Amino acid sequence: MRRSSPRVLRRGLIAPGATVVVLLTAMVSAPLVAPTAPAVAQSSAPSIPEPVLTDAPGPTWPGPDPIDAEAYVLIEVATGQRLAALNADTRRPVASTVKLLTAYTVIQRADLDAAVTVGDEVLDVPGSGVGLQPGDEWTVEELLDGLLARSGNDAAETLAVHVGGTREGFVALMEQDAAALGVTGLDLTSPSGLDDTQLFSASDLAVIGLAVLQDDDLPELLARQVVTLPGQPAAETRNELLDRYPGATGMKTGFTTPAGHSLVGSAQRGERDLIAVVLGAGEDPSRFDGTATLLDHGFGDMAVSEVGTSIQILLAGGAMELVVPPTPVTVPSVSEASLQLTLPVRPSTESLRFPVLVDGEELGVVTTAPTGGPAPLDPGPSAMGRALVDGAYAALRAASAAGTL
Repeated sequence: MRRSSPRVLRRGLIAPGATVVVLLTAMVSAPLVAPTAPAVAQSSAPSIPEPVLTDAPGPTWPGPDPIDAEAYVLIEVATGQRLAALNADTRRPVASTVKLLTAYTVIQRADLDAAVTVGDEVLDVPGSGVGLQPGDEWTVEELLDGLLARSGNDAAETLAVHVGGTREGFVALMEQDAAALGVTGLDLTSPSGLDDTQLFSASDLAVIGLAVLQDDDLPELLARQVVTLPGQPAAETRNELLDRYPGATGMKTGFTTPAGHSLVGSAQRGERDLIAVVLGAGEDPSRFDGTATLLDHGFGDMAVSEVGTSIQILLAGGAMELVVPPTPVTVPSVSEASLQLTLPVRPSTESLRFPVLVDGEELGVVTTAPTGGPAPLDPGPSAMGRALVDGAYAALRAASAAGTL
């Protein structure tokens, strides 16, 4: 992981990891300070902020090589940032990639070793299947292998009835789980993706992929290149990305004529994980080549940096502290991220917003609340000292705003 060295990048900006100490009490002459200074206020542990980043790469950032697809998106798992996108928010048919959500809904409610008796729901299920017949007994894990590695529509129907009681009940659970992840407004009719009337965007599938990667069991299932199903010889996964791309960790293919060739793919390199979604690609291997192009762009042209700062302000009889712990952001490899520091007019306990800048462009904001504060002072001369301190703080704030701090 690339880390920027702690230094001031330009006026008015605080570089990653920088610590600033501001002494305001030094501006107050001794006769105006109470003879016995109160103890410095103890600051409580600050809450760790999270950056709120834009949902698109910077306008001057490099893009990937051309990709044969109608829509795509590339996501940094650690930060949730979009590193590349084309029609990423347009909903369209996505075929069997919806089985990622099916698997997520199943794994939230069923044990992998639970036995499942196959029912009549598998009769006359069209499309790809794993040969299930009424009366067969498989485990949830075996059915998930059939669902994910072999894209079995019959496995999707069996899992739906096992978990949801009915197909319709399970589809309602899928919509509920998607909404909890932030993917709202879905109108689902199928756990398999065969019904091309149910629509997802590339961004929707990336959000679901992020949730899948955070599960305890699903990443290992998705990474399996070969599965052995009951009564059948070993079979390879349909996700050729696992064999084609070094560091690939899995996810799901999909194809119908309306949806075209699609793929949700993931890969790991060093400490970084990326998710690439390619929808409506041309004939194979276009979806695998396009996903590889996106992943190469993310790993090669982009890098994770960190922004953070610690600002200690010593006031008359007290102290305030603003802390932004090291916070990861993804930026072009040739760029660095920084925080722009602007202090309020007077010491305040209200949250402050620090813009995150990359090459002068605002990528997002980090919000953090100060801790500590001035200790109470008696009226009279002490109040005069407080007034001078407040004036000094205002001067400091003006210098910060002017970029001369």
